[in-house]
Amino acid sequence: MTKKISYEILLLRCVGCLFVVMVHSLIFTGRLYEQSAVLNAARLIFNVGTPIFIFITEFLIAKNYKENLPKHFISKRMKVLIPPFIAMGIIGSIYKVYENQEPYTVQTILTAIFRNIFMADYNGYFILIIIQFILIHYLLHNKLKHWSAKTVLPISFIINFLYLSFFNFVPPFGFSNPSTAEYIWYYTSWLPFIGWSFYFALGYYCGKHYDSFLHLLNRKKRWVWSLPIITAIPVLAFKYLDLSPVISSKGVSYLLFAPSIIFLIFYISNHMKSVPNFMVSISDHSFGIYLTHSVFMRVFVIFYMPLTKHIHPFITIPIIYITCFCAAWLTTKYLNKLSFGKYIVGPVRNNLNAVQREKQAAPILASESSLHVLPTRID
Repeated sequence: MTKKISYEILLLRCVGCLFVVMVHSLIFTGRLYEQSAVLNAARLIFNVGTPIFIFITEFLIAKNYKENLPKHFISKRMKVLIPPFIAMGIIGSIYKVYENQEPYTVQTILTAIFRNIFMADYNGYFILIIIQFILIHYLLHNKLKHWSAKTVLPISFIINFLYLSFFNFVPPFGFSNPSTAEYIWYYTSWLPFIGWSFYFALGYYCGKHYDSFLHLLNRKKRWVWSLPIITAIPVLAFKYLDLSPVISSKGVSYLLFAPSIIFLIFYISNHMKSVPNFMVSISDHSFGIYLTHSVFMRVFVIFYMPLTKHIHPFITIPIIYITCFCAAWLTTKYLNKLSFGKYIVGPVRNNLNAVQREKQAAPILASESSLHVLPTRID
């Protein structure tokens, strides 16, 4: 990977991870206080975290494997994704039983485990979505190389839009139990790959035509800066005009808003000389942070609850955010020092060392370059 592409993906992963944690911080803060229009609006804006991770997955595959896929393409990725998905699904079943105020019996725990693993009934659901797209890319790789972006992108957008529109605007029906209907409606809207197909297609063509993609962003920089503001309007309008009950990234309005944020991050990172070390470290630990932060929030919120009578929610949010983020970060870091840790919280990438070596080498290269040029100028 080149330096520029590293910077862009590092920044995207970092921002996506920060956004996901912020969304859950706002959700848990909302449970402690009365509903706030400001908190709800902020949550709507930060919801783009999951689409960012889906985009990254396909972008990297398309960028790195333009011609042929390597051997063990699927098995290598399944070894990374499936064990932590199952492990955190089992761990998550413990707090799921507590939140549902059910007794801790073998039946209730096994039911919670089944729902977490097979229905992705916890925040690790994004892993199942990524697995679907890995399999789809493997099956369609040879065909994707020949399909035009001018055809695939509009078609995938329309399919994605129509699919989400059905679950966004059509109330649940066909089941005698309303709660069952709502449950099926909710999870059917996000688990099948169709609900994310546009991000997959967009990631593929941006990765495949990386240089042209960057050239287009630089040529349309005014649009890159203005689109996030323009596309945020329908995101907020759908909520506050009661056009749709969906307040997550599964809303149709995110099909425009999420790409606009991705383009802006790409543009910014492409003009950065370096990425701060702490952002690289967040990117390296993002998998584990994504999986574990909500577990800590569920525990920490119990301790924060007595404080809500005395402090403002705008103070509670950073407290929850910082403590739970750091706890997830440190847990991911130190569990990965154990041989089995990566199978519980996911692996830690090693980009920080590479970035630090680049930073150390840069002054040396610049010095050598100037020494090489100096005699020519004297002559």
